[in-house]
Amino acid sequence: MAGVTSPRIIARLLRGRELYFVAGEDLQPDMPRVPDPRRAAVVGLVITVLLVLGGVLLVHVLTRTAKLQDCVMSGRTNCAPIAAPVEIGG
Repeated sequence: MAGVTSPRIIARLLRGRELYFVAGEDLQPDMPRVPDPRRAAVVGLVITVLLVLGGVLLVHVLTRTAKLQDCVMSGRTNCAPIAAPVEIGG
């Protein structure tokens, strides 16, 4: 079985090395390898999602504060929401 490569041999060869995205098999040895470009895309996506979630939270808080201020400015004194007690077991 001269042509069969063992998974142990492959693991031993790859141990301690960084894996890179290689577009072609014909790279010359002196050419520098470029890391996987998908990492930057994933980081950008995570940052965008965090910014959108932060914006939604900010809009929610500002809307709730604006409603409370509108209530106070109209002269009411009972503007704070009161949670109704929940009956257990009916």
